[in-house]
Amino acid sequence: MDIFESLSGVFSCMLMIALGTWLTHRGWFDEATGRLFSRLAMTIAIPCYMIVSMTKSYTRHDLVQAGTAAAVPLVVMLTVWAIGVAVSFLARVPAQRRGAFQAMFFVSNSGFIGFPVNVALFGEAALPYAVIYYLVQTLLFWTIGVYGLSLDGPRFAAQRDGSVVVVPRPAFGLSTLRNIVTPPLVGSVLAVVLILGGIKLPTFLSSTLGYLGGMTTPLAMLFLGIAIYVSNLKAVRMSRDMWILVAARFLIAPAVVLLVTSLIEVPDLMRKVYVIEAAMPVMTQVSIAARAYNADAGYIAVMTGLTTVMGLVTIPAYFLLLQFGLL
Repeated sequence: MDIFESLSGVFSCMLMIALGTWLTHRGWFDEATGRLFSRLAMTIAIPCYMIVSMTKSYTRHDLVQAGTAAAVPLVVMLTVWAIGVAVSFLARVPAQRRGAFQAMFFVSNSGFIGFPVNVALFGEAALPYAVIYYLVQTLLFWTIGVYGLSLDGPRFAAQRDGSVVVVPRPAFGLSTLRNIVTPPLVGSVLAVVLILGGIKLPTFLSSTLGYLGGMTTPLAMLFLGIAIYVSNLKAVRMSRDMWILVAARFLIAPAVVLLVTSLIEVPDLMRKVYVIEAAMPVMTQVSIAARAYNADAGYIAVMTGLTTVMGLVTIPAYFLLLQFGLL
C-alpha cells in the first residue's frame, strides 16, 4: 500500500485544520465561532450524517452484529477509568482536581472529532463502530465521570475562597438523563428505526440530510484549527499530573483497547476504529460539565488544547501503525 495514498484522509483533515488556524489568525474566526461550529456539528450535522450514512450502508443483519460490539468499549473504558482512579491517588493529584483528572483519563473526543476522523481514515463502514464507542462513553461520562466532577466543585471552591465543602449531587438523575440523550444519540436511534423498519426516506429528505451531514468534517476540522490558534500553549507549565494525562490519552487508553481486543475476537475494522477513538484528545464536554459543577474548568481547558495539538501527530501515527500491521 502506498503510504501517501493511505494518508490521503489525514492530509485532507490537516489542510482543513490549517485553513481554520489561518482564518482565525486573519480575524475571520474567534472562540465564539468555534463554539458555533461545535454546536452546529453536534446538534445538526452529525445527527443528519448518521441517518444518511447508516441507512445507506447497513442492513438489519449488519446492525445486529454491530450492536454486539458495545461490550468492548464498555470493558475498555471501565478499565481505563479504574486505572485513572488508582493513578490519581498514587500520583497525589490535588483533591480539587481529582475528578477532572479521572474524567480526562478515560474519556476522549470520540464524537465531534472521532466521527469525521474515522470516516476520513477508514470510510463510512467505520461509522457504526465509532457511534457505539461514543454512546458507551456518553453513558459512562455523564454518570461516573460527572460524579467525580461534582466532588471537585466544593473542594475547588473551598481551596479558592475557603467556603464550606457540601455534599455533591447524586451521580444519576433527571439532569444526567437529559445529558445522555444527545442529538447524535437521537440521530443514531432514528437511523436504527429506519433500518429495522425497512423505511426508505423520500429523495428530497435524504438529499437535505446528506447536504447537512456533509458539513460534519469541515466544521470539526475548522473548529480544531480555531482551538489550536486560541490555545495559549506557550504559557502552559506542565505538571506531573498533566504529563500523566497525556500518557493516558495517547498511550494507556489505546494500549487497553489493544489488550482487550487481543482477548476478545473482533473484526479488524472494529479494532482499528476503537484504537483511534481511544487515542483522541480530551473531550470538550468535560470542560462544559466542569463549569456546571464549579470544578476547575481552566485546568481541563488547558489539557483539551494541549492534547488537541498533540493529536495532530499521534492520530496519523496510530493510523499508520494500524494500516501497516504494526499494532
